Amino acid sequence: MIGPSKLENIFEIKESPWNVGPGRLMSELKSPQADNKDCVLYDVIHRKRREASLNLLDRAGVRGRAGGGFPTGHKWWLVSSSEAEEKFFICNANLAEPGRGKESWLILANAAKVVEAVAIAAYSAGAHRGYIALPEHAQAEIAALEGALNSAYQAGLLGRDVFSSAYELDLMLVKTPPAHLAGEETALMEFIEGKALQPRKKPPLPTSAGLFGKPTAINNLETVLQCRYALKVGAEAYRALGTPQAPGTMIFSLWGCVNQPGLYELPLGTTLRELIVTNGGGVHADTELKGLFPGGIGSQILKRDALDTPLDFDSLRDAGSDLGSGVVIVIGEGTCAVELATRLARFFHDASCGKCRPCKDGTARTYTMLSKIDQLERPSVDLPDASLPASKRPPQPQLTILNNQARGISYTDSAKGLDKISLLCEFFKYRGDCHHSTEAAASVMSLLDAFPEEFNQHMLHGTCKGPEFETVKGPAMTAAR
Repeated sequence: MIGPSKLENIFEIKESPWNVGPGRLMSELKSPQADNKDCVLYDVIHRKRREASLNLLDRAGVRGRAGGGFPTGHKWWLVSSSEAEEKFFICNANLAEPGRGKESWLILANAAKVVEAVAIAAYSAGAHRGYIALPEHAQAEIAALEGALNSAYQAGLLGRDVFSSAYELDLMLVKTPPAHLAGEETALMEFIEGKALQPRKKPPLPTSAGLFGKPTAINNLETVLQCRYALKVGAEAYRALGTPQAPGTMIFSLWGCVNQPGLYELPLGTTLRELIVTNGGGVHADTELKGLFPGGIGSQILKRDALDTPLDFDSLRDAGSDLGSGVVIVIGEGTCAVELATRLARFFHDASCGKCRPCKDGTARTYTMLSKIDQLERPSVDLPDASLPASKRPPQPQLTILNNQARGISYTDSAKGLDKISLLCEFFKYRGDCHHSTEAAASVMSLLDAFPEEFNQHMLHGTCKGPEFETVKGPAMTAAR
């Protein structure tokens, strides 16, 4: 089987009309930009000042709209309170997730407010230089941001004396390769420094030693826009939507086997059912809901019985998955879990930068075993037919268990059947400098855990259909439900 070259191909989603369901953030973004002295940046610099602005963000409870939802005001405080003379801010606007990215919509909706939001973030973190990173192929978005940056410099929002405050601030665009890893924060810092697009080992964290070894705050685009909105309306108004632990809204990119894919801004705490059924119109009429990835392909799949799970950081973690950056992928009953796992394994292998051998080697062996799932009882079935590229890291004797092709003996031969896949995934899951290996292992293992009968069927018969296999049907997931 030939693996997909693009993320969208993993799920074989056909083109369909793209819907936009704006909430308060998206609606405000579409409104005209205020004059200089009425804009949020002017208010932050001349009225609120840095400390009061950070306190407001803490009271508002703004959390990062990616990863684990770290409190944004606290992250910026960590950088601003550092004694280092030089500090940086990076806005990661990479369109790395599948489907039509929210970043593209946000930039094209109002590039001027995007630039203002990044300037607010840089000032709040005490940085005099900031970067906006986006992929080099996003030509319309790059043109919009270049125009907004030029206008900001001319209007005094950027430069040596921002709004006559004696604060110097410069923002630059960084055009990254169209690689999945460009969304990883430490790899992005390496690229900005002129090095290969490969992650760094943590610690140290970027807030203490980031870009060029200096304290650095990195946030995605929606996060900085949420902070701008909170600073504009105040903490109490910001907390009017969402939950006490996760205030505010989030823009969800809903796609897959749904009638109305699109961008939907909803309060955090909204259930998956409300997003998929009420807003997305339910799943296609010719199928039923099988499962969903609530936080993109790096999250763990949830089955249909999790539809009433609230979309917030803590609830999804308790359900065994995560929120990610809000990309919700819906899977129909006709999707083969084994085929999907195989495609995911191939994608994660192709997207691995090769720096960490357990990640590159482990994803290759996972893909090989899934491709030969009906031959799992064969010795060394996980060894690819072709040699893998050498690791770019120094030799690591403690990890040579994955570097044994010459002997023809596989580590996974200590297990039987499907346990070989689980054993390998558990082995390389946390053995990388970034989360790529973790996401690769977790996504495959979650499919194996959720649909063991399908994997067993493929292992025994090499197909989805057989004498002992019958798909369990559930109630239809339609908008009428």
